[in-house]
Amino acid sequence: MPTLADIYSAIDSAKRKGSDFIRNPGASLQQMAGYGMDRANAARDQLYEATEAEGINYGPKTQRIAKQMAEAYNPIGMTTWHGSPHIFQKFDLGKLGTGEGAQAYGSGLYVAQNPKVAEDYAKNIMGPKATPENVALKVFNATGSEETVMQRLKQVFPKINDAEIKSSIDTAKNYQGNIYKVDLPDTHIRRMLDWDAPIKEQPVVVRNLAKSLGIDMNDLGGDLLAKVGKDEAGRKVMQDAGIRGVKYLDEKSRFSPHEVSITVKGKPYASSQFLTKEQADKYAAEKKAEGFESAYKNVGTKNFVVFDPNHMTILERNNQAIK
Repeated sequence: MPTLADIYSAIDSAKRKGSDFIRNPGASLQQMAGYGMDRANAARDQLYEATEAEGINYGPKTQRIAKQMAEAYNPIGMTTWHGSPHIFQKFDLGKLGTGEGAQAYGSGLYVAQNPKVAEDYAKNIMGPKATPENVALKVFNATGSEETVMQRLKQVFPKINDAEIKSSIDTAKNYQGNIYKVDLPDTHIRRMLDWDAPIKEQPVVVRNLAKSLGIDMNDLGGDLLAKVGKDEAGRKVMQDAGIRGVKYLDEKSRFSPHEVSITVKGKPYASSQFLTKEQADKYAAEKKAEGFESAYKNVGTKNFVVFDPNHMTILERNNQAIK
């Protein structure tokens, strides 16, 4: 039973939090979200480890309890983006391959942390088939030259006539595609295989699957993905292991995700980007020895392959709310 001291302490804590919120609501909300995320992840991980240690099956019912506990603590998710030639209100695994069709990082539904990535896909993809419109779109976006598009269409489609060429070029010039704003809960992101990270640094569900397959803990997540396969069968293996998807650095972030900004007397001087955190730290130390002040920031953004369409909620299509 709580003592009077406990009650007074709780009241003082509540008063301080209320005062902090009034003075700085943005920072207070961010801190509250951080605490919620930490509690959610701790609750979920402790439940998993307890069931594993005590020999209890971490089955569907236990997983649902863990999910509900996590979401009760932490309903916050990441806003991601998806570019598509199609119009829809909900993701569907049955439509895999009808966009770009590559599925290079596994079988699933692709969304991006950086909206520019989704915009590029939406603008450059009408579908996986080599139709005159699709070829015209890709060539026009790459070159901006109608003459080059015309030459390419005649090469790919020898029987195409002038009217079809003109129609394909007009379609390509005016094509925009569709941009979807998508909510992806952090509870699912944290149980994804990280393609770029060593397996020893990944969630327990990833480590357990790697151990069962005899993969070295120093190998990367990409090595595990190659082992299980990028097809539907590989997705099923990972889902059965409790993995929710795959995350990986997007092309724009792959070679320079670590940024160091240096200042002189508080004024910006220069910034540089590096492939690894170690390179960034070494540069910052060198500049500090020269008398500069430095600040590190991870500017890398990721793409996500989501295995279950029910783990995402479409919020908007082309800036219009989805009911």
